[in-house]
Amino acid sequence: MRFTRRMRWAAAAQHSRQISLKKSPALPWPRSRSRSRMTTAQPKTEINREAALAWHQRFGGRFVEENGEYSVLEYVTTLGNVLSVRFKDGKSIAIKAANDNLPSVPAPTMHPEPFRPDAAGGLLCDMSKWITSTAIIASPELSLVSSIALIAGLFGKKCLGPTSAGINVYLTTLLATAGGKGHPPKAIRGLADAVGGIGAVTNGDPTSYAAIERMLRKNTSTVIVMDEFGITLQDVNAKHRNSVAASIRKFLLAVYDQANSSFDGRIYASSDTKKDDGPIQGPALTVLGMTTGDTLYQGLSEASISDGFLNRFLFITATAPAGPPSPPRLHRDAKPPTALIEALRCAVTVFPKAGFAGTGKVTIPFDGGEEGDAYKRWAEVFMWQHHAAWSEVQRNINGRAAENTIRLATIRAISREPAAPSLNVDDVGWAWAIVHQSILLITEGVSRHMSASPAEALRKAIIEALRAAPGETLAFAHLMQRKGVSGADMRELEGALHWLLESGEITDIASRAKPGRGSKFRLNPVVTT
Repeated sequence: MRFTRRMRWAAAAQHSRQISLKKSPALPWPRSRSRSRMTTAQPKTEINREAALAWHQRFGGRFVEENGEYSVLEYVTTLGNVLSVRFKDGKSIAIKAANDNLPSVPAPTMHPEPFRPDAAGGLLCDMSKWITSTAIIASPELSLVSSIALIAGLFGKKCLGPTSAGINVYLTTLLATAGGKGHPPKAIRGLADAVGGIGAVTNGDPTSYAAIERMLRKNTSTVIVMDEFGITLQDVNAKHRNSVAASIRKFLLAVYDQANSSFDGRIYASSDTKKDDGPIQGPALTVLGMTTGDTLYQGLSEASISDGFLNRFLFITATAPAGPPSPPRLHRDAKPPTALIEALRCAVTVFPKAGFAGTGKVTIPFDGGEEGDAYKRWAEVFMWQHHAAWSEVQRNINGRAAENTIRLATIRAISREPAAPSLNVDDVGWAWAIVHQSILLITEGVSRHMSASPAEALRKAIIEALRAAPGETLAFAHLMQRKGVSGADMRELEGALHWLLESGEITDIASRAKPGRGSKFRLNPVVTT
């Protein structure tokens, strides 16, 4: 029988499949689905997932993409570069060629998906699920962050962590415009009021240092909601500094670590200016901020990094919900369920009441003390933060990794077992995962957006335009129309392009002697020294 070309191709394909089946290793299949229903992409997904998780356990990072062919992680290097690594066929492949692809500081073990409600567990899980279920535009990350803030607000005046640090936290979620940021703060305000924690959450707009101090005098542990936090940062760093924003920033710097001591606040020359001059005992201020990514990055400055303002904050990216949103139902019931109110009220009631000298607060311990796994894991985070390999900027960004980790871990311990809270290794791993992702987010923002001059800002805008373009390549005429570039005059644009060409960060693939009409620019692979 004569074989046609199509028949030969079919036979070759069949032979190839038989060989590949013989060589295929046995793989663990998910319990939720039968093997008979698996697609051919499933084994690759499992292999890549296992390889990515092994990397994550060693170096940390965050998952940014996953499909049947590969998994992608982003991670931070010691020089403050954010790079990506792709896992295909169970092997890691650096997407960007660089001489520091491998981080030289292994990260302590952390939870791979800390923003899942089930990962938080306890009251945090119940509250975040309810907030998400009653939102018009659901944002699970903001729901969890708001729940964390509520626990900090309710229990901040009652306890300290194992290192005598407060449990108050500064949180900021990065959301798109109209991303559903209004509902979660309202939800936790309603919950706090329902359990009798009047003043634990306030959505008032503080206008100055004195205004926030007054809030804390009314309630020593409170959550303030700061919408458009990025604008506050911009006002502080503007050429003509906004004095109101600067005073708020100064207060946030001063009060952050005062939960275990007395805080006098601002001292005035005249006793008539400030009626209540007594110290505030153990103030625990929690900030729940929201902003967009662009607004935040425009407010970044070297001063806010070097003076420790930014490393006090935890930044969380909220992902867009899958699929189009559904129109809200009329007369929907957004009131807290009775069972959730009772659970939260019970937690407040059964919480230990033993006092701490000077502040009347309980110190929540590590399981097993210094010999336990929880303390050892937290000590690894502390040593990671202080590793000598970090650059100066990266060391400033990492500056409060251990402290923020122990605050979040204490909050999870309270949520999990309010009657007898103590930190276990899972609490620390979950908290460290959130802190590590925040560090990664700010590192990326500093690397790609922070600039010390208009010229540097223009160069970074050009790099961002090329990074977002197909094939990381743009013609000169198209580049001129991109955001951050279109406002520059021709002399500034030519100067920025010349600088980038000379530094080797971009290439004119049209090989013109001078950048201009007819040029076509390509972003070069990352090269670091």
